[in-house]
Amino acid sequence: MPRYRTQVAHSLGRREAVERLKVNAEKARELSDLEGSWSGDTFTFAVSVQGLGLKGTLQVEEGALKFDGQLPLVAMPFVGWFPRILNKALESNLNLKTNTAQANRPESESNVCHNARNDTSAPVVLFLHLPKAGGSTLGEFVYNQCCAEEGDEGLIKSGVPFLPYGFIKETDLSVPEYIRPLLRHKNLRAVVGHFWYGIHEHLGAPWTYITLLREPVDRVVSLYHYLKLEGVMSLEEFVSSPPYKEVDNDQTRRIAGVDPEIAECTTATLRAAQENLRRDFSVFGATERLDETLVLLKRKLGWSRDVLSYPKNVNPTRPPTASLSPEVINAVRKRNELDFELWQYATRLLDKAIVAEGRGFQDDLQSYKALQSVSAVS
Repeated sequence: MPRYRTQVAHSLGRREAVERLKVNAEKARELSDLEGSWSGDTFTFAVSVQGLGLKGTLQVEEGALKFDGQLPLVAMPFVGWFPRILNKALESNLNLKTNTAQANRPESESNVCHNARNDTSAPVVLFLHLPKAGGSTLGEFVYNQCCAEEGDEGLIKSGVPFLPYGFIKETDLSVPEYIRPLLRHKNLRAVVGHFWYGIHEHLGAPWTYITLLREPVDRVVSLYHYLKLEGVMSLEEFVSSPPYKEVDNDQTRRIAGVDPEIAECTTATLRAAQENLRRDFSVFGATERLDETLVLLKRKLGWSRDVLSYPKNVNPTRPPTASLSPEVINAVRKRNELDFELWQYATRLLDKAIVAEGRGFQDDLQSYKALQSVSAVS
């Protein structure tokens, strides 16, 4: 595995830095599969993050924290995360139990939870966030609609955990052991994360899925640039020899709840995904039609808060898909033929769902857009 080294400067002094790391490492053990031991001022550890196995050492010096470890090749695009993680690990009184949800909570709406959803008999909303399908925006919307007045507990933030795994899927599609108790929590209102169909099997309450699909070429191109692979491989290489299964019909894989080898998804995989959408998803929308999706969610699930949502994690430097050559677009499309069929299928059913809502849907849509316009001006 490739070796990776980095360091962050600090002004804590060796002793204070070690003490903070020890406290925060113990908190992290409660929320992950972190294993490790101390030898003097050096912490040797192993942990899985986003389905990727990481191991290495943290050496504490008087003015710096140094990481030296081995990462699987597929983890190399994520190395930019490490300095931020190391800085977090040195914070005083770091509350790792709520960090994931807090990072996803909109800063401008820190008090929106009050009286947001009082019907505890409503099904738990399982937001299956397809990577690079615009789901960060929808995740905030789900949180603001479902969060409760009760306080935080572990990874659960006001009844809504943001699961910290799954961008790169677990090899056997298993739900990590430390996540399973969260899914049976008595105060569970919604679950947000990069999981896949099947997580409902671990719940102890009624549930329903929602998701947001994206035109496959746009999604794969966005994934390529998000992983910052421009200097590692070309987009053509990314598609012709995918380093991750997430490049190969991943929307179909996740919604079907299976994960065959690359190039081994079949029409049966697509049919399973379509059946799951029809049977177990209250709403499935499209990234390209986010406003309509949000309004449909409010009507279908009885959500009542007037919460605005705007695009998150948009990469302004990413070249538009239209600038790609026809050969590249065709290569991405061929790699994701099943995803394209699934996206078209979901879009047709979205049209039918909107029609079934009647004239009231269009009234609500116009009201939502008007609210957005007022907010943008103010």
